[in-house]
Formats: sequence, structure tokens, C-alpha cells
Amino acid sequence: MSNSNKRNRRQARQYVFQTLYANEFHNTIDEMVFPEGYKDGSMDATYVKNTLQGIIAHMQDIDMCMQSFLNKRRVEHLDRIDRAILRLAIYEIKFSDDRLAPSIIINEAVQLAQSFASTSSYRFINGVLDSIVKSK
Repeated sequence: MSNSNKRNRRQARQYVFQTLYANEFHNTIDEMVFPEGYKDGSMDATYVKNTLQGIIAHMQDIDMCMQSFLNKRRVEHLDRIDRAILRLAIYEIKFSDDRLAPSIIINEAVQLAQSFASTSSYRFINGVLDSIVKSK
């Protein structure tokens, strides 16, 4: 993957995360909103569409997977930003047809957490995702 493709994918991944986070405030998928920016020509729109559809289709399985690695925490009690990042990363690790190396997916999730989440969230997200990958 070229540097420009990586940058486009990173931008698209960030957009998917922002969409998931924005939709944490809605009760149903029917109310799903898309933040501005989707029409940006440099973004990998196919990745965005396929990933959002995949996450929605596998949401229950993603949350069950996540729950099994949260120890005493509950998925519904996680910070919304952390939950959105984890849903995206778990989808990419377990369900996506784009088979990226788990280390790349974890690194991208950690970078999202460092940019958008609380100061310690990136360690929590790294730990959960690392446990999921090691259990495969």
C-alpha cells in the first residue's frame, strides 16, 4: 500500500470512527447520521461504506467479543469514544475482508485513542485488542 493510500485509509478509518461515535447518541440505526467529509474525494469511500455496513451487520458479535475481554466492565458502560474505536478495530480484526495485519489495526486504534480519547484510553484499547488477537 503506497503512502498516499495509507493516508487515505487512515482518513477513512477516522471518518468511520467519527460516524460510529456520532451515532452513539441515537437510539436506532435508522437514525444514523454521517459527519461532514464523506464526499471528500481523497477518502477511500468504498472502505467507509463496507466497514460501516459490516460493523452494523456484526454489531452483536463485535460487542459479545469485546465483552469477553473486558473483565468486570460492561460494553454499555464503556466511554463512547473507546467503544467506537474498539468496535471498529474488532470488526477489522475478526470480520473484514481486508485482511490487514492485527498489529497494524491495533496501531491505528491506538493512534485514534491518542488523538480523541482520554489520556489512558490508548493503553486500555491496546490491552483489549492485544488479548483478542492472542486468543485467535
